[in-house]
Amino acid sequence: RQRAGRLAGVIAALCYVYSPYIVYREPHVRGAYPELLAFTIFPFVMWRFACVLIDERARNVVLAAVSVGVLIISHNLMSLVLFGMLCAWLAWNWVARLVDWRRLALAAVAAGFGVGLAAYFWLPVMLERDEVQLENLTGIPSLDYRNAFVEFDELLALSDRTDAALFSGLNAQNNLGVMQWVLGLGGFAVALFLNTRLGHAVRQRRATVADIPVSTSYGVFWVLVMAVLVGLMVDSSEPIWDAVSVIGYMQFPWRLLGPAAFALAALVGTNMVWIERLPARWGGALAAGIVAAVVVQASPLFFIADSWRTGPVDTSVAGYHAVEVPSLLPYGATVTNEFLSKYVFVIPSPTQRLLDDYADGYPVNKLNLDGLPDSVDVDLIDHGPQHDEWRISTPESRRIEVLTFYFDGWRATIDGDEVDIVPSEPHGLITFEVPAGEHTVRLELTRTPVRWTGLGISVVALFGLVAFGGGLWYWTRRSRPRVEPEPGSLPAGALKPAWGWGMLGGAALAVVLLAIVMHEGRAWVHSEPGEAKLADVQVQYTFGNDIQLIGYDISADTLKPGERLKLWLYWYVRGQPDKDYRSFIHLSTWGPPLAQADKFYPAGTATTNWPPGALLRDEYTIVLPDAMPPDVYNLIVGLWTCDGMPEGECGNGIRLDVTDGDGDPVGDSVQLQTVRVR
Repeated sequence: RQRAGRLAGVIAALCYVYSPYIVYREPHVRGAYPELLAFTIFPFVMWRFACVLIDERARNVVLAAVSVGVLIISHNLMSLVLFGMLCAWLAWNWVARLVDWRRLALAAVAAGFGVGLAAYFWLPVMLERDEVQLENLTGIPSLDYRNAFVEFDELLALSDRTDAALFSGLNAQNNLGVMQWVLGLGGFAVALFLNTRLGHAVRQRRATVADIPVSTSYGVFWVLVMAVLVGLMVDSSEPIWDAVSVIGYMQFPWRLLGPAAFALAALVGTNMVWIERLPARWGGALAAGIVAAVVVQASPLFFIADSWRTGPVDTSVAGYHAVEVPSLLPYGATVTNEFLSKYVFVIPSPTQRLLDDYADGYPVNKLNLDGLPDSVDVDLIDHGPQHDEWRISTPESRRIEVLTFYFDGWRATIDGDEVDIVPSEPHGLITFEVPAGEHTVRLELTRTPVRWTGLGISVVALFGLVAFGGGLWYWTRRSRPRVEPEPGSLPAGALKPAWGWGMLGGAALAVVLLAIVMHEGRAWVHSEPGEAKLADVQVQYTFGNDIQLIGYDISADTLKPGERLKLWLYWYVRGQPDKDYRSFIHLSTWGPPLAQADKFYPAGTATTNWPPGALLRDEYTIVLPDAMPPDVYNLIVGLWTCDGMPEGECGNGIRLDVTDGDGDPVGDSVQLQTVRVR
């Protein structure tokens, strides 16, 4: 808006908000609200820094710094990517000679203060990362970046329709929006044309660099950003991910869809260079079409079936505990225990006494009472997430164990005097000696020197920002001449009346079109029991008695070594499975598989949780080895389990027998089709 006008701001905002990743995948498919918060904050960050580069008022510098601080604490990983985009954008302003050194310096100062404000958070993260098992972050195949690349044609595709009959129809979308691409490429073409033509005029001394519109210079920048982000999302960038190990912590290359959505939306705004040259009525008509098209193309993403809603959620400690115990949630809300203390080598089994305590809700007694003799008397005084306090009476000195993992910063005191904590082996639980007698024992998580340092930097940055902002305010107030606008003048970038009416008309048109398309068979479908309407290939195979494979989609049937094959299976549940089955996908010539993809939880959940009558969509990515010999391979699917077998004697497990649609046996797996590797 600040560089290309209000219409550009509205169109860019629509393209960003209605991009599939922002409007659908983050809030609904993933439920990743901290990451979504980062994407929500980032436009405000860019806006405030644009204000600094345009107007050096103290208010702009202070708000820019605060916005950076809030961005950093919103999400561990995405804030780094977005902050990197901000720094690149500031550097581009200098390289393209769009700002002078003084305003760029002010922007750098604001960014520095913002980083300082968040030091209480990021400094311990950086310096104390060895206190946890962060290497687990990519420790399982589902979190390995090699299995999360995006095909380039997916980025350009329309959003898929969904099936209301799916057990959960919230399927990931890897696209950026067709209208976003059309408008973005249009803006790029205009920016390229104008920069080329004006650049030639500059060389011929018929124009100066100042004649090149600022928005076209930004268009070139956002094209470069898009090239980098798209390049890192496709599988051809795997060598880069392998070489730069730190970016592996991003886990999923498709995570860059969010930053790419912002870059593409910003690029869309450069279309104003040619829209504003049109007659007003044509510009208004074009604005109406863009508004309606951007919103309506996202219509498949608006459908959420009632069956997918969970209803009211009990957020109490007891409610969370009731879901966590049967392993429906990962312990501690992380899948790979990457935040587990480095002292934990074996996670201990929970005691029944502690389970009962959590089931009742707060307060929870974390002292391990099992094994203590009756002569030891324990009274819980207080408990919180970061502290515990007891009154303990013991006839003799005794080592006490607390059912809390030890991290650097935990401090134990007895009657106010600090005592040493020793992590138990191999569980890493807090233990310390309590002498004979009656004592008040307190355990609390305190700040380490690193955490105090981070907090100190943040406090200094806060006072420094206030002082700097005050000084800048005083200086600009004295030195800035007051400029009165000319009577009747139109502010730069203001909406022409025709554009405003065009946007209102586009919104009305979008409502009408949504009323037409938001029905079954249009924006979504609804399969009958035992049917998968959206499957490209319809099949009929029964695994055991309860599970049917009724369709599949495949990305390609001819590939090269090193490429990725994507497969989507459609399972139908005839009856409640009584065992947890694992799945396998093999590419073989009926010998050992040369490429495969296995899952502990097909369709992302244990099969014992598959309700009768459910339809599930199950996605797989098979990475072909670089040295895979050219041949025609069989694509084989099967289900197996270790349930009921002695521990440690599973081997290849027990495979479910398979029958075809006529009830004839086909073995313990099924060949879907052949795949040619050339």
